[in-house]
Amino acid sequence: MENQTAEPASANEKKPFLNIFTIIAIIAVLAFVGYIIFGKKIFTKPANNGVANLSWSANTESDLTGYRIYYGTSPRTGNCPPAGYPEKTDVGKTNNPGAPTQAIENLTPGKTYYFSISSYDISGNESCFFEEVSKSIPK
Repeated sequence: MENQTAEPASANEKKPFLNIFTIIAIIAVLAFVGYIIFGKKIFTKPANNGVANLSWSANTESDLTGYRIYYGTSPRTGNCPPAGYPEKTDVGKTNNPGAPTQAIENLTPGKTYYFSISSYDISGNESCFFEEVSKSIPK
């Protein structure tokens, strides 16, 4: 009977480089380095920009196609579009034609915005403005 002995592990035999603890340590180091380099920007949400929620009385004309909202940080300069407003949004008939509403987003906090709404028909004829309203966007 031969004497069988277990041979010692070879010095050249490689152990697995990555195990679960090594992977966790690498992720932790990378997250920490990213935090140091980029600061809190990696983990913060986008800034909550100002929003104005507008509502108005529905236009009852049978050929109504939609509404346009004009707005800016200065009051209008006339009673019909564009009347000095730098921004315009076409909102169509809105989701609730009987009680139209629309949110205007990404307004700069700390500024006051002025809004006027017009309606237009199937032929593209646009009305003059409804009443102008304003809203101060909180900081």
